[in-house]
Amino acid sequence: MKFSEHRDSNINVVKSYQQGEVKINADVYGKSLFFTQHEIIADWPVTHIKELAVEHLEPIIDTKPEVIILGTGERQVFPNIELFAFCASQGIGLEVMANDAACRTYNVITTEDRDVVLALIFEE
Repeated sequence: MKFSEHRDSNINVVKSYQQGEVKINADVYGKSLFFTQHEIIADWPVTHIKELAVEHLEPIIDTKPEVIILGTGERQVFPNIELFAFCASQGIGLEVMANDAACRTYNVITTEDRDVVLALIFEE
């Protein structure tokens, strides 16, 4: 699935998504990662939603986002409720959806000039 062009070429934008990989700007990734508009962290060690714990969210929280968009793979699967509570205690929203929807939502939010992190889980 290809995505439309973003108006600001200086930020990280999802150019396309297909099962098992995402293209961010000119680079293709096939493992779990998270990224902001200006930074990509390609070594996020989460390979399944059931593994996701507070310690995996801490480096994401350190980027100081308004909202975290969590892509849980090809299907939307909600994480443990404690993770929602943790994000809320930090004043950060946590939105959960399938990876394709998460990519589209990230691109839309970046056009609103909001601080957003997209975290994508790719199962191995």
